[in-house]
Amino acid sequence: MKKLLTLFLIGILFTSCSSDDDNGIDCSLFDPAFPELYIRLVDETGANLIENGTIDPENITVEGDFSNPGFRYIPPSQYDDEYIKKYDNTIYLFIPNESNFEFTINLDDSTSIILNFEARFVELPCEVSYYIPTKLTYNNQNVESENAETDELRFLAEIKL
Repeated sequence: MKKLLTLFLIGILFTSCSSDDDNGIDCSLFDPAFPELYIRLVDETGANLIENGTIDPENITVEGDFSNPGFRYIPPSQYDDEYIKKYDNTIYLFIPNESNFEFTINLDDSTSIILNFEARFVELPCEVSYYIPTKLTYNNQNVESENAETDELRFLAEIKL
């Protein structure tokens, strides 16, 4: 009986100490960073069209070739941090769970821009996965992310109108 109890306890010990797909990560404490997608609308001189009042962010609507496209206007920050300030007066787009997607940004009743994206699937521990935008095409031209070399999770692009 002692041997059976000992084997039973050893079995419980091994199953509780076994490694799983999460590489020993406590999923209740796991807080991953998620990708973000920002668009800055500028004129040919590089002036931000929302900041100078040419485009009213209240009139902007967004459509997508996927369900539930969404966005948020990022107003000017109260902080003087240069890293935070570069996102002032931008449009934050919600990234769908798709590898190819399209946003139509309606700036007013008569002006719309169409942005085509490619994204890469990433799978993390604790059953977390998402798509990271890797390529943006506007007017048949590739638009690079300003953060391409420093931060793959924050895609920030200037769209010249």
